[in-house]
Amino acid sequence: MNRSLKTNTAPRQHQRGLTLVELMVASTISLLLMAGVTQVFLSSKVSHNLQNGLGRLQENARAALDILSLNISATGYNTGVGTVNKFNAANTLNNTTPNTGLGFTVASGKASDTIEINYLSATDCLGQATGGTATDRYYINGTNLMCLGNGSATPGIIAEGVENMQILYGEDSDNDKIANRYINASNIAANPIVSVRIALLVSTNENIGTVDNNTYALLNTPLLGPIKDNLLRRVFIRTIILRNS
Repeated sequence: MNRSLKTNTAPRQHQRGLTLVELMVASTISLLLMAGVTQVFLSSKVSHNLQNGLGRLQENARAALDILSLNISATGYNTGVGTVNKFNAANTLNNTTPNTGLGFTVASGKASDTIEINYLSATDCLGQATGGTATDRYYINGTNLMCLGNGSATPGIIAEGVENMQILYGEDSDNDKIANRYINASNIAANPIVSVRIALLVSTNENIGTVDNNTYALLNTPLLGPIKDNLLRRVFIRTIILRNS
């Protein structure tokens, strides 16, 4: 017996391509998605650079202040034999070291200060032999904190990225070993100096991708900035007590 086989054949559908409008819509959506991804990437990169720069900046500032504190706190140290003057007046100066590239000039009152200290020590700030009495001069050269010791022929870099240093001296006018006021180097007279207050403006060494429109207050100096470059900056201040006041 012959049986007829029935087959269900679905009607064929004609394939068709995308229209120009559909292609344009798809391209627009893709571009918007790519723009969003790019923006997230750039924001993450800026944040990463900011955090890395801030970390290195803080390390440089901490190193600079720790070295300054260690040596300046020993200013005037002696063993009871003879007298060691704390500061050398010829090289302990207010508003003396300019950085004209950043607008920190002597005329504007924004140049960095210099301090030169004496203390009994076999080595100076660079670890060189002194013969017994160390004389260390700290100053800014460009964006480096420098020290020139009396046992060294040439200065050495203490910390990088230090753009400005301002110093005030704690004057004890009533002999109670406590500073009654803070004065600059030009006003140091007969009254004892019992402490030193230092402010550093420290910057990153690399571009972080954002414009610096800030101004910075360093003790009694006129405001520094805005500098309008792409570096990150912070101000660090420390008061150092002179143990041999």
